[in-house]
Amino acid sequence: MKRILALALSLALLAGCGGTPEATEPPPTQTPWIVVVTSTAAVQATSEAEPSAIVQASPTARSTATRAPATMAPQPTATLPATSAVTVSPAPQTSPMASAGPRTGAMLYPPPALLEPTDGQPVSWGGTALLKWSSVGALDEDEYYHVHLERRPTSPGQQWYGDYVFTKETQFRAEVPFLAPFHHSAEHGEATVYWWVWVVQMTGQDKDGKPIGLDISPYSEERTLILDPKP
Repeated sequence: MKRILALALSLALLAGCGGTPEATEPPPTQTPWIVVVTSTAAVQATSEAEPSAIVQASPTARSTATRAPATMAPQPTATLPATSAVTVSPAPQTSPMASAGPRTGAMLYPPPALLEPTDGQPVSWGGTALLKWSSVGALDEDEYYHVHLERRPTSPGQQWYGDYVFTKETQFRAEVPFLAPFHHSAEHGEATVYWWVWVVQMTGQDKDGKPIGLDISPYSEERTLILDPKP
């Protein structure tokens, strides 16, 4: 019963106040906050988040960059066979007499040893030279010592000149008629004449009537004569 009375009293009070309450003014709107994110921060964030975009080094590129330059191994010097160091003939390859064709047979004798004169023996114009060598033993009827002399050109205007003899003896005296063509004229000065000896087997004569043959021993050593110029 008390509840009914209270409710009635409330209704009476509302009616006395004059009906629906007036609307109140809304609260002012708050200004929004603006957050500015700079591009620098974005780049830093990207850089930190993606380090692989900055470093693009592959293992192959790294090893190529650090490899030391290749060094070529020194090429071995070409070495001639030991047998090529042995000069069978002291005659120059340009000698006209050396180009006459093959003249070598079986080596039946050792090379003769030169005895006299000593190397560099001077010979005056009109003089002679006695050439001596050791014996290699008894020679057959068609075997001889080949005594060879030649003057090689050493300057422009000079010419090669050579001559030889076959003999059974172990010496040869080069007389004036034989030596005269070896002397230079005064304008060319002294002439160096090379001489050496070996054993041959005579096989005939050339077109000029000089004897020719097969070499049947190695050549001896080579010595020189120094000829004064013609007056």
